[in-house]
Amino acid sequence: MAHWLTRAGVPALLSQLAISDEEITHQQLDDLPNTPTTRYIRDVLVVAAVLPPRDERLEALPRWADALLAQAPLPQRQLVTPFTHWYLLHRIRWAHRHRPLRASAQHQMRSRLRRALELLDWLDEHGTALGELTQPELEMWLEEGAVERREVRAFVTWARGRGLVGELVVPRARIAAPSVFMTDEEQAEQLHRCLGDDSLPLDVRTAGALTLLFGLQHTKLLELTVRDVIDDNAMVALNLAGHRLPLPPEVARLVRAQRDQCHARWQLDQTASTTPWLFPGQEPARPLGATYLNLKLRRHGIAPRAGRNNARLALATDLPASVLADFTGTSISNATRWTGYARRDWLDYIASRTQI
Repeated sequence: MAHWLTRAGVPALLSQLAISDEEITHQQLDDLPNTPTTRYIRDVLVVAAVLPPRDERLEALPRWADALLAQAPLPQRQLVTPFTHWYLLHRIRWAHRHRPLRASAQHQMRSRLRRALELLDWLDEHGTALGELTQPELEMWLEEGAVERREVRAFVTWARGRGLVGELVVPRARIAAPSVFMTDEEQAEQLHRCLGDDSLPLDVRTAGALTLLFGLQHTKLLELTVRDVIDDNAMVALNLAGHRLPLPPEVARLVRAQRDQCHARWQLDQTASTTPWLFPGQEPARPLGATYLNLKLRRHGIAPRAGRNNARLALATDLPASVLADFTGTSISNATRWTGYARRDWLDYIASRTQI
């Protein structure tokens, strides 16, 4: 905490809040720039019960959406604002009323809003009103861009339900089979470095080993806390959403070290955090971001995507889909696809594999 209190801006902000005659509210902090200092002060006040806890990832979405809409032309803004607040945000609040919003859901909501604005921009460029959009034109727009354009389905569904467009349908994209793999030798070399190279950061070694062996989703990995490390001295396991994953001795040693290091750090930071993350971020109350972890692994020579695919394919040859889903933190539909891939000839994957 002492480190944070000495940062530029923290004492001034604390003083500003302290001398105010008004009761401190989340709205006061929302009106300030969204900086690490502001987020840290908010976390301290929540832990101290000065402010009520809330889902910051969820609460940030309306502010982000309003800032994006403010940049859009007025006709687009008038059309898309109801879609944003009464459809996207309403549905995501309802779906997450009893559980925290995950980064993947946050990303999906943002993508859906961006795709709606992207489609409207395209229509403006072609002088076409939304109500005049035809199915062939919609499919042409979809095919001209990245697969993320399929996220416009939410906007088209909303607009169709209000009579703003005709009977348009956004075809679902075919889920492509994974093609990014590594050789067994590359996987073994990277795993050997994670287990034995003390020059690598401990979080890189730990996350890398878990990815290369078990194909864990980084979003699931970053939800773990030190309390999810089950250690009875005879065996170490990870608690993955209620399912116990036993760890081999060398991986268990890394996980123990990561747990101990992060627990010691949390003891110093718990004034601003009630959660002892197993992979903490720079700010005490938040874990590492999945994108940052991915980049960090790649910077140290670990290929997370290829390693995850190799591990999942190997596990899918021995495990039923339900167990694979529990162990890797993926959906049952995705795990079922992996068991299907594993039944194919391995040479099919050798032929389509690309190197990282």
